[in-house]
Amino acid sequence: MALKSSGDRLANYNSKLIPARVAEDLTAKKASMVAVEAVIFNQMTDIEDRTRGVLSSETTLSVDYPKYYCFAKQVWKLQRKLGGGTALMDEVALVLAKWQARGCTNAILTKIRNDIFAISAPTPPGP
Repeated sequence: MALKSSGDRLANYNSKLIPARVAEDLTAKKASMVAVEAVIFNQMTDIEDRTRGVLSSETTLSVDYPKYYCFAKQVWKLQRKLGGGTALMDEVALVLAKWQARGCTNAILTKIRNDIFAISAPTPPGP
């Protein structure tokens, strides 16, 4: 199979930069992009509401809420990326340690991890 010349590749690339073509492509993709974003925003709203519920049941200063929201968002992202298993548990343990080092309470972080995401702590390897 013969490779295209650099002139052909450049012409193909430049054709994708024509504003009318870009607008046409985005218009075709817009409905699915909006649908995906709506689902993600609903999931994030639910996670923030559930995190707020955990924080209101604990004695947490409202100034610290954004830290716990960021922790919950990072765990959610890892859960979407990794799905589950020991890799997820290990990564969440690292994120938990990071936010604990930033001043968050371990008990609250653990409660968010367990109650909202149903992720258990990783078990240490046996002898």
